[in-house]
Amino acid sequence: MNCFVRESWVSGGARGADAYEAWVDKLMSAQGSDWCPGKTPVGPFSASLRHKVIGEINVIESRCDPCSGYRTDRHAEQINEPSVILLSYLAGGEHIEFGGQRYSVAAGDTFVWDSSQATNFEVYEPLHKVALAMPSRLLSHQALSALNQMPRKFDPSSGSRFLLRNLIKAVADPDFDDAEIEADTILDAVNTFVLGALPGVSPVDNNLREQQRREVVRYIEQHLPDPALSVGQIARVHRISKRYLHWLFRDQAVTVNEFIILRRLAGCKDDLLRPDGDALQISQIAYAWGFCNVSHFSRRYRACYGESPSETRRRASGQT
Repeated sequence: MNCFVRESWVSGGARGADAYEAWVDKLMSAQGSDWCPGKTPVGPFSASLRHKVIGEINVIESRCDPCSGYRTDRHAEQINEPSVILLSYLAGGEHIEFGGQRYSVAAGDTFVWDSSQATNFEVYEPLHKVALAMPSRLLSHQALSALNQMPRKFDPSSGSRFLLRNLIKAVADPDFDDAEIEADTILDAVNTFVLGALPGVSPVDNNLREQQRREVVRYIEQHLPDPALSVGQIARVHRISKRYLHWLFRDQAVTVNEFIILRRLAGCKDDLLRPDGDALQISQIAYAWGFCNVSHFSRRYRACYGESPSETRRRASGQT
């Protein structure tokens, strides 16, 4: 696991203004996003931050006294890579204006924020929260779509809110620093819990699973001629892990790799059976459907159809 604590910082005996400026700098750096701090709090200011990195996921546990800040549309437009931040509130509270909505969040709440829009926040009570910050590209298309269809403050009655909240707390725990886990495993859980929070959808909804599988199958069908088509490529394009991709096909008769090969073989057979199929050499047909090795293609073809590609061609032309 690529996990390490990047920084652990406490304001300590710093003066109010100095502590506040240091906290703003630490938080901006950990989140990877720019924003404008509000008016410097009067008097002492106490804050702390612990920043852990797991793959491309930033885990940020922070505490701070009341303060405020904002991001403008210009800030959002200047972002090089969009990000998503999932927040779990452990104590205190703050007001957040995001996407034209105003939210009040407090201990027990879960909130999802992203860098695409202007934001205002005001911590009204000493705050303790944990954030998972990550590039938007790490979330699946379905999860990103779900975020645009639901309130960013998760419904308190949602089981997914409870699960996501506890996941965020768990990965921030110092005892988790040496845990054996991959970032992809955390991302799979985040994708599932976000989708599960969408009203009317459960985390294990079979219809949702079928929809995701259909999207993957559609992509495979469109890219069969590409010899670079692979489980890894498909997972990257759909912003899911290879483990999750295999899970989508778990109840199917064949694996993802076998599905790709069978669809390519079917395409080759169709071409061999065409009346004008002899216009192309067998090797040309194999290459056109993404096979890189003619010998491998021939072996797989015979195993699948019980005859060689040449025999299929002769049978189609009526030759004996």
